[in-house]
Amino acid sequence: MRATLSRWTAVLVLALCLGALTAQWARGGLYGDEGKEKKTGDIADQDYWWTAFDMKMLDLAMKQHQPEGHIGFNLVGTSKRLDDLTKKYPNHDGIKEWKKKVDEVTAAIDPNAERTAPWKPGMPWDESNFAQLWVNYHWVKGLIEQKDLTQAQGLLQNVEQNLDIMLKPDRMKEYPEDLRKWVKDEAKPDTDKMYKELKSRHS
Repeated sequence: MRATLSRWTAVLVLALCLGALTAQWARGGLYGDEGKEKKTGDIADQDYWWTAFDMKMLDLAMKQHQPEGHIGFNLVGTSKRLDDLTKKYPNHDGIKEWKKKVDEVTAAIDPNAERTAPWKPGMPWDESNFAQLWVNYHWVKGLIEQKDLTQAQGLLQNVEQNLDIMLKPDRMKEYPEDLRKWVKDEAKPDTDKMYKELKSRHS
C-alpha cells in the first residue's frame, strides 16, 4: 500500500513540475521572462541596436536642425520598435528614456511639416550601408560576448562588406568628423580584430 502511494506521489510531483515548466514556456519560451528583469546596459538584440542607431541619428538631426517633417517620418518606425522593446524589456531604464524622448519629439513636430523634405548634407540616417555597419557592428560585439559565434560570424561578414563601401574615397566627405573617425579609427580595426578572433576559434 505504501509503495503504491509513493508511486502516485511521485507521479503527482512530476505532473506539477511539468505543468510549471509548460506554463513558463507558454509565457516566454524556454527561459521564461528573463528579459523582463533586465534594467540597464546594452542588449544583444537587433531591434535594440536599430533603435540605438535611430536615437543617435535623432540627436544629430536636431543638432543639425534637419527638416522636422523628415525626422517625424523616420520616428514612426522607431516608435513601433520601442513598443516591441518595451514589451520584451519593460523594466529597462534606457528603453524607457528613449521612448519618452521619441514621444516628446514627435508631439513637438509640426503636423504640417513636409515629411519628404530632403536632409541637409551630413545626415546619414537613411544611408543603408552606414546604418547596417553601425547596427551590426554593435550587435556582433554583444553576440561575441554571449558566445553566439555562428550568428556573430555571419553578421561580421556584413560589417566588413559595409566597411569596404564606407571607406571608399570621398564616401563620407559630408559626414560629421566624429562619424568619419568612428568608421576609420574604431570600427575598422576592431572589426579586423574580431574577425581574427572568430577565425582562430573556428580553426
